[in-house]
Amino acid sequence: MSSYALYTLRDLRVSGERQARQALAEAMAAVRRAEAERDRLVARTSEARAAVAAARAAERPLSTAGEALTARRFWARLEAEAEAAVEALERHRTGPLRAALEAEVAARASHLRARQRREVVDKAITRREAQQRRDRQRREEAAADDLASRRKP
Repeated sequence: MSSYALYTLRDLRVSGERQARQALAEAMAAVRRAEAERDRLVARTSEARAAVAAARAAERPLSTAGEALTARRFWARLEAEAEAAVEALERHRTGPLRAALEAEVAARASHLRARQRREVVDKAITRREAQQRRDRQRREEAAADDLASRRKP
């Protein structure tokens, strides 16, 4: 393979690595957003559970059927909100958060492969340049030997 072809291939591999790095950065940003949403949902779940606990602590004896019915609806609403928060958190963990983490793993693997492919070409270029240096040195030594042999009487 010619040096020109190796340098062209390296340029392509560098470009591929750059694209893989960009994809990895985007995947990492998606994970950060998903984790921020998870944290928000965890806080919402904690708040809902705390609201149920606070309401239970402040519960007072009921004197009429109307109060009992109102209290039952109140408890049902609070518990439904807490359950909805838990379900939303679980859906997020199994859906968007898991997808973002899997995408990040795939992007890391892709970036690693792209970097390894570029490094292979870099090593080939280094070997080629070292061989060219050795060949040039041999030619210079041969020319110097020829010149020295011509000078001898």
